[in-house]
Amino acid sequence: MKIILSNALFCMSYILSAQFLSAATTWNGGTSSNFGTAGNWSNNSPGNAADDGSNNLATINNGNTVDLPSDYTGTNTYNLAVGGNSTLNASANFTATGLTVQDTGVVNLTDGAFTLPKTSANNNGQGSNGTLSIQNGGILNISGGSHIFNERSTMNGTFRVTGSNASIRMNQIGGGNGTFDFVFDAVGVSGVYGNLGFSWLSIGATSVIVDGSSYTGGAASFTLFDGHGAGNTPAASNFTITGLGDEGVDWTLDITNNPNGPLNDTVILNVIPEPSTTILLGLGGLALILRRKK
Repeated sequence: MKIILSNALFCMSYILSAQFLSAATTWNGGTSSNFGTAGNWSNNSPGNAADDGSNNLATINNGNTVDLPSDYTGTNTYNLAVGGNSTLNASANFTATGLTVQDTGVVNLTDGAFTLPKTSANNNGQGSNGTLSIQNGGILNISGGSHIFNERSTMNGTFRVTGSNASIRMNQIGGGNGTFDFVFDAVGVSGVYGNLGFSWLSIGATSVIVDGSSYTGGAASFTLFDGHGAGNTPAASNFTITGLGDEGVDWTLDITNNPNGPLNDTVILNVIPEPSTTILLGLGGLALILRRKK
């Protein structure tokens, strides 16, 4: 009787353990570079749609480049972790329960809609699921698509915005001492905007790097950050801005902090003509006036 009972308990324990472990999977790239191909994962699936997301971890950490293409139609309940010199290139419409970019990991969002949902309707960016974490040495690069990060985000690595073709909404940036990196294309750069009424910008300890070397436009204003409630945006001394002065234009920064106030905290980069450019425009206008008088 004791032997039978012992065997029954062992079998039950084994089954429960297998169910728990099946919620986690690791990329092995056995078939291709396609995220949605079952044979590329240790348990033949990047996740279990029945899982609530808390243990459903899909890890890419073996130095491979993985593609999440626009035609991906699989389930979306994965808690993603990318590290170990691996790169995830995503252009799909995809909802994850969390995203962690680990040391030496790179995630490129080039198109589609990558979404981290709220844990619950009543939770304002403070849930345990749906969080974005960029660890020291990790890079999240956004160059296109429409992306929403609804839960608390922690920035200790690099959050890079490349070009002007992306829409980026964040509910709460909960701190960190990482780097925001804005890389202009010929016409400008996309900004980071609050998504909900409770959109903190707790980024006072972060550094901000702006590369304007590809910009060919004229005078314009570009919002880098726009969110409500924290009164904690980076000081001007946290900014490193290059390229704009070398390209025939200059710049100024408008930084607004409104702690607990009705207005948003904003950082706006104003691109202005160099004095020499303004003088040339003025001389051209004067010449036109004199010609008309003759």
